[in-house]
Amino acid sequence: MTVNRRRFLSTTVLSGIGVAAIAGRASAFSEQSCDPSSGTQACRELIRHHELLSKLDEELEKKGLDEPHRKALLAMAVCPFCGQPLIG
Repeated sequence: MTVNRRRFLSTTVLSGIGVAAIAGRASAFSEQSCDPSSGTQACRELIRHHELLSKLDEELEKKGLDEPHRKALLAMAVCPFCGQPLIG
């Protein structure tokens, strides 16, 4: 079977239009702002991570650690609830 250039270009353009149409409707990933009143699980976890991070920073400051050491320890900290890094 031979394909001429006109047929090849027309099918290529049509498939590109189809992909663009599907991509325009896809909204699997969307950016949302999280606030304390938000009811989503992801926002609650993010807020919890920020709270844990600030408490840990306060504790490390009370122990007299300088800022570079505190930042290094905070970078290694993981959430005791979900196991994810607190700094993402």
